[in-house]
This record gives sequence, C-alpha cells and structure tokens, in this order.
Amino acid sequence: MTESVHPCLHCGVCCKNYRVEFSIYELQSMGGSVPDHLAHEAGGNRARMNGTERHPVRCAALIELPELGPGCTGCGIYEQRSRVCRDFPFASYGCHEAREKFGLPALGAEEAEYWCAQARS
Repeated sequence: MTESVHPCLHCGVCCKNYRVEFSIYELQSMGGSVPDHLAHEAGGNRARMNGTERHPVRCAALIELPELGPGCTGCGIYEQRSRVCRDFPFASYGCHEAREKFGLPALGAEEAEYWCAQARS
C-alpha cells in the first residue's frame, strides 16, 4: 500500500450525509469537548452539529486540509468531536453506503485492513 493519506481525508462523505446528534453533556459548556458554537439544541438533552440539520448536509466542522494534499478534507475538531463521530466505523456498511451515494467506490478489504492495522500500531 503506497497511499500515505488515510482514505477518510479524501472523502468526508459521512460529514456530508448524516445528522450528527449527541448528548448536550458533550458540549464544552457542559464539561465536554465539542465547541458550543458548532452545535445547537436539538430538543431535550440533545445537541446537533450545525449543518447536519438540513439538506444538503455538511457538518460545520468539516474543513479543507490543503497541507495534507490536494482535495483533502477532515474534521476541524477531530480531537474534540462527539462520541457519535468517534464511534462511526471506518469501512462499515454506513461508510460504503455514504461513499456510494456520492459516487465513490467502496473501500476494498485490503485497503480497509491496511488502515485498520495502521490505527492499531
């Protein structure tokens, strides 16, 4: 595998496809890590990332990352992202479904295995 940039950094379609809703206790003002200005109340004890409440979906935290290469995008609050984003499985059915919706091929088993191994090491 010669690819040096994780496939997610050439993709970002999960951030353009899914509503991102999480507990208000994940907001910084409530002791969590998600910056308050990037989310809004979604009712009860739920918050939602700005940009994921409407169509077309585009999470407010999704940013261009030109320093990683042309066309690279990623989460601008990666270390502060919500639990739902942390738990979204790479190369899962949801990942492949979103990639297909945006005209991208599903990740091959070898590619997914390689990047999962990189994450473990």
